[in-house]
Amino acid sequence: MKASRYNRIFQSSSGAWLAFNSWSTALAELDEKSLEFVRALLADPSGTPVDDDDKRAMREALIDAHFLVEDDVDELGELQADLVRDRFRTDQLCLTIAPTLDCNFRCDYCYEEHLKVHMSTRVQDALLDFVRAQARRLDHIAVTWYGGEPLLPKAYPVVQRLSRELKALAKDNGITYSAEIVTNGFFLERARMEELASLGVNRVQVTLDGPRQSHDARRHLIGGRGTYDRILANMVECIDLASFQVRINVDRRNAMSTLEVLEDLVRAGIGDKLRVYLAQVTEEGAACGNIQEFCYSREEFARTEVELYRAAAERKLPLARYPFRIAGAFCIADRINGWVVSPTGSLFKCWHDVTLSPQKSVGSLLDPQQPWQKVNEDRWLQWNPLARSGCRTCGVAPLCHGGCPVEAMAHPESDRGSCEPFKFHLEPLLELRHMHGEVATGAVPARDVSCR
Repeated sequence: MKASRYNRIFQSSSGAWLAFNSWSTALAELDEKSLEFVRALLADPSGTPVDDDDKRAMREALIDAHFLVEDDVDELGELQADLVRDRFRTDQLCLTIAPTLDCNFRCDYCYEEHLKVHMSTRVQDALLDFVRAQARRLDHIAVTWYGGEPLLPKAYPVVQRLSRELKALAKDNGITYSAEIVTNGFFLERARMEELASLGVNRVQVTLDGPRQSHDARRHLIGGRGTYDRILANMVECIDLASFQVRINVDRRNAMSTLEVLEDLVRAGIGDKLRVYLAQVTEEGAACGNIQEFCYSREEFARTEVELYRAAAERKLPLARYPFRIAGAFCIADRINGWVVSPTGSLFKCWHDVTLSPQKSVGSLLDPQQPWQKVNEDRWLQWNPLARSGCRTCGVAPLCHGGCPVEAMAHPESDRGSCEPFKFHLEPLLELRHMHGEVATGAVPARDVSCR
């Protein structure tokens, strides 16, 4: 046996000694006697005496939790195999479908250009043919409705028609089907959500950058009117019809008021019925304004994030994040059978590319793949975070897998990928988990839902 490369033993601010493994995400508190034995055993698994029942039980627990692994286990190789195995699965089809790029909001950090283009019947038919051609080998179809805003009046009929057709296709071929929607929530009245639920949509992501004043300054209608009250009211009406996730986009302007959003959710009676997570606002690709001065660095965001988690846990508010292992590809972008479908029928790998010129596409529903599109696709599938020295030696690699591929590949000179906040605040998060138990569990990033 040998010690896992992903072990971490540290003393928390409360004085407790904690042991964590990034592969299994197992967390244990060690008393003084156990600490001495565990340290000795991890340093010398073969030479440390295991001479009583307590020590034998502890050794078995360490093996079960991946703190100890067999000598022939190549943990980096396992990590690489997990990524490759998931990346090249063809029994799952992951579709992010944008029926329009238009939107009724004008958010200052948005990377989209709000083009007034909607998916034609011709493109819809081609998408259905694309799925039918794969049906025999599929076990699961996962759809994410995206935009623009997919619930706009001219976009929603596309959602209705394709949902019905895809559900029927899946049923006829013995394929499981799941769907979620990323919406600004403005048009999400109960009758609409009831219909979406009947169409297979059982997960919803809505963004609140509140409280009201800050949300309405950032996420307002084209004419400037606020949207906070209507979105919150819609969620209250629909909370029993789907699993809701609330995203809060955080920068220097609203970070300190984040907990007020959580308090609003609790007062509305839905705080314990949804998941909340924080997302870092970045200036890359912002189409609606220059926001660089308001953006945190990754390290700054991680520090801010953990302080918010700590304050929320102390007040028993619904905001936390416990480290989880990515058991495969990071997101839809680096999966061979993951596609972002634009309204024009162009196929992309990343959500951020869908409003850009066709030069970023990897194919089309209407035309054969061109050589330059294959070059684009190959670039995504060649991405290997473990080729970078910083990722190979990183103790949180199983929690990260190199981070966002598009951000990592934009910096080929870097010795590491696009680090997730876990890189910078893992121990404080583990302290919160230890101190507050279930209070310190909760929301996971959107990519952990379905194929993202």
